[in-house]
Amino acid sequence: MGKFIQYSVLITLLFSFSFLVGRSFRVNQLPNGNVKSCANCHVSASGGGARNTFGSGVEAGFLDISGNVKWGPQLAALDFDNDGFTNGEELQDPNGAWVQGQPAPGDPTKVTNPGNSSDFPPVSAIDDMNTLANAFELKNNYPNPFNPTTTIIFSIPMDSFVSLSVYNSLGEKVRDLVSSQYSSGSHKTVWNGRDNTGAHVNSGMYIYKIDAGEFSQAKRMLLVK
Repeated sequence: MGKFIQYSVLITLLFSFSFLVGRSFRVNQLPNGNVKSCANCHVSASGGGARNTFGSGVEAGFLDISGNVKWGPQLAALDFDNDGFTNGEELQDPNGAWVQGQPAPGDPTKVTNPGNSSDFPPVSAIDDMNTLANAFELKNNYPNPFNPTTTIIFSIPMDSFVSLSVYNSLGEKVRDLVSSQYSSGSHKTVWNGRDNTGAHVNSGMYIYKIDAGEFSQAKRMLLVK
């Protein structure tokens, strides 16, 4: 009886090991997959067990017949953990252009977990649009209404210190999006409907306000869930 139990335990351990090793190859089938490793797809960082939202989404529609991950534009464009950033943005390959065997795309130090809604890129990140600006301008956000993210574009004709914040309908500051020196031109940032603590805000009307030099302007946007 003792030998039978030992044999059963050995078989179980071998099966478990084979299962983990057999699935670990998927880490290399994601851009920068080695940064978060098994935590990309599993609740447990050590792998195996329950899958997180990204792992469940990949399993449901992005595995080929051999169990390989089908990374590409379609998978990159989705937001499985609903944190306001696509799978591709979190893995530093927003367009899904990376293919296995190529060098890791983007900046690995900026990789966040596509299956953990509490781990997402800084919402204050600004993109330089490389366009000239003739005047100070705060453009209408898009989309509007929105859920869960919206893009805000502003233009400055000269190098300026820019402050861009979001307020609720009571005039209380909800989120600091921008607070830094920026070069002349047009810039854009994304608000993902979270406050300064990282918590989701409620549906409703919000105001985004820019201050740059002597220029100040505010506009409204509507978050609908």
